[in-house]
Amino acid sequence: MTSIPRRLTSAVLFWRRFIGDRSGNFAVFFALALMPMMVAVGFAVDYHNASQLRSRAQETLDAAVLAGIRQSTTDDQIKQAGTFFSAQAANYWGDAPTATFSVNGQGQLTGTAEGTARATFMSVLGIAGLPVKVAATAMAAATSRVCILLVNPSKSQSFLVNSGAVLNATQCEIHVLSTASPAAIFNSGSTLSVKRICIKGKDIINNGGGMNLAPETNCAAISDPFAKSMPKVSVGACNFNNQVFDPGNVTLQPGVYCGWTNFNGSGKLTLKPGLYVVNNGGMTFNSGWTVSGAGVTFYLVDQNATLTFNGNVNTTLSPPTSGTYANILMFEPGGLPNTNLPINGTNGSSIQGLLYLPSRDVTINSVSNVNADKTTMVFSSLIFNALNWAVAPGDLAMTTSGGTGSPRLVQ
Repeated sequence: MTSIPRRLTSAVLFWRRFIGDRSGNFAVFFALALMPMMVAVGFAVDYHNASQLRSRAQETLDAAVLAGIRQSTTDDQIKQAGTFFSAQAANYWGDAPTATFSVNGQGQLTGTAEGTARATFMSVLGIAGLPVKVAATAMAAATSRVCILLVNPSKSQSFLVNSGAVLNATQCEIHVLSTASPAAIFNSGSTLSVKRICIKGKDIINNGGGMNLAPETNCAAISDPFAKSMPKVSVGACNFNNQVFDPGNVTLQPGVYCGWTNFNGSGKLTLKPGLYVVNNGGMTFNSGWTVSGAGVTFYLVDQNATLTFNGNVNTTLSPPTSGTYANILMFEPGGLPNTNLPINGTNGSSIQGLLYLPSRDVTINSVSNVNADKTTMVFSSLIFNALNWAVAPGDLAMTTSGGTGSPRLVQ
């Protein structure tokens, strides 16, 4: 048997004793090895806390922009989102993020939340916390514009379309609040090109009217959004009484017009900008007159006040663009008894603005080539006879979700 050299035997014994040693030197080595491990674990805990805060802040911000976008105005959207976020953030443990909100040109509501996740283990290295930043953007459900709203809930034939009526309003919806039987009648020989016809009632009569789409019955027609928001008018004393104008060039000033103001023969009428109050009477524009006015508003004080356009009148009217009566062309106080308002024979005319006449049963007769660009109409009921109207949404057009879905996140 070959013997192991003495030196080799000594080396083997040394290493055996070193490996088996449990004295203080080994504890020092172990402690030195453990410190990086503890630092790594501490960093992982702090990063986990930051991640948790980021996730919670994202959830809160998402919910905040969805809550805000449901509001109707930009200011209300921003306010509601901020209120929602602050209320939820108050329940956070430690330092909660703060959020800011804004609305872009596409109507999207964007929120950004920033904060700091407080560090525990990293603080020994002088790191007080980890920054957290999240963002979210929401957009409202697609909306449609309502250009014509008929508000009488019990009026039979609230919307009557007769032969010869041509309406081009492809960007507009027509809403009818009547639940009478029938709520609407569409007769043959008419042509309606509209985005949507929404009728609250279930009974209508369609006698072969030419429509690009079928009316919707049992539909969630919108309520009158202007009922409590129209300007209040202090009428005051009469400025003008029972005037008659013969052919020629006439210029009228704003003021209170009492009794009847008649325009006979043919002539040219210019209306100066301002408010025209029609009290217990009306203005009658007869055949051959050209009527123009920019920045004008007509206020019909009572059920006896009216505007009448007869045979072949050419009208160009637009409302103010700012001030108390911005975008309002005609209006009346609420609660008036129902009365008829005929519009006859205007030709080659152009009107803009809001026509808010909720007590008027309006009939449009023999009207050709009327451009109602940027126009919104609110009547009790409406009859279309022979006419050719083009209507586009106005600045005060009413909006509806149109059944296209709920607000959603886009970021």
